[in-house]
Amino acid sequence: MKRSLCWLAAANLLLLAPSSQAGEVEIPGIVADHTVSSVGHDFYRAFTDKWASSTRENLSINERPSARWGSWITITVNQDVMFQTFLFPIKREFDKTVDAALQITQEGINKRQIDQTLLKTDDLAHDEF
Repeated sequence: MKRSLCWLAAANLLLLAPSSQAGEVEIPGIVADHTVSSVGHDFYRAFTDKWASSTRENLSINERPSARWGSWITITVNQDVMFQTFLFPIKREFDKTVDAALQITQEGINKRQIDQTLLKTDDLAHDEF
């Protein structure tokens, strides 16, 4: 339900964007799904169902699956890694991992916003510092 509302809001923003602007329209607060396995998709669904942040940052959940070790899950905001873990196909301690990801990601975003406010440098682009 929450994801469908995000997509509906995104579609409305795209329709309301001026057509004379060249470039992409960035929609804040999106959680992008870059998972490929069923464990990764389950992690994404569990994370987004519990994610209730008012941040305007876009999150990306990436997965690198391995038949031997499980899936390497990474949550990033822009180019900053907020959380990384291995997920095993048997979903051992799955709910604890999702809860830890939620808490660590929120703390990382809060720290990132404080750092951006305190270390604001106008002579460098945001990704060069």
